[in-house]
Amino acid sequence: MIRRAALLLALLLPMAAAAEQAGPLVTEAGVVPRDGAATGAMVWLHPHYTEGPPPEAPAFMARLAARGWDGWRHDRPTGGPVPPLTGWVEELAAGTAALRARGYRQVVLVGESRGAFLVLAALRVPGLADAAALAAPAAHGRRPERRPQALADFAAALDRAAPDALRRLALLLFEDDGWDPDPAARAALFRAAMARLGWDSLLLDRPPAPTGHGGVQAPEFDAIFGACLADFLAGQGAACR
Repeated sequence: MIRRAALLLALLLPMAAAAEQAGPLVTEAGVVPRDGAATGAMVWLHPHYTEGPPPEAPAFMARLAARGWDGWRHDRPTGGPVPPLTGWVEELAAGTAALRARGYRQVVLVGESRGAFLVLAALRVPGLADAAALAAPAAHGRRPERRPQALADFAAALDRAAPDALRRLALLLFEDDGWDPDPAARAALFRAAMARLGWDSLLLDRPPAPTGHGGVQAPEFDAIFGACLADFLAGQGAACR
């Protein structure tokens, strides 16, 4: 996991007294921000959770940490009603702007489930980041009657995307994902949006393994797709086979 990789890296650096902040973003445990001296900043936006610590970042992000990327997080409060995604868009944009102000030359976002849908909603912000990965975006629950709205909101977010919000976008869809309203339709919407926006894109469309809504967290995901996804986000490759 990225936290373990960051802790190993931190053994070679002076330890920070506490997590540092960039707007609403905080550093991963053990990471001493290097700002402009780092290769870039990678931001983890986790799924919604109701108890315990926030979910850890997927293992493939440790590959970027090993290449000199600093790890940051967007840890949203839990408990009580789930706030609308639109309420977090401006905060996320402020966080990525704060990372730029610190001197980071590249910023990539990795979101899972609700965190991925937050990134999707934030694509309307020009200059949001350099690249992003959306792993099983979801924000509407699993009830069948909510699926039409989930698909409509997915399409609307892509329609509102600013042409200069990103340069690269990956969408990761998994077989047997009970939160996905229509994976084939979402894949088609993604392809059309990428053609319109002219971004480099990577679509992982329901591979044989791993499966399920949390597929990006499965150990085999990093083994099969981790290297090519890290390359894509860093701007060094575009295909996962």
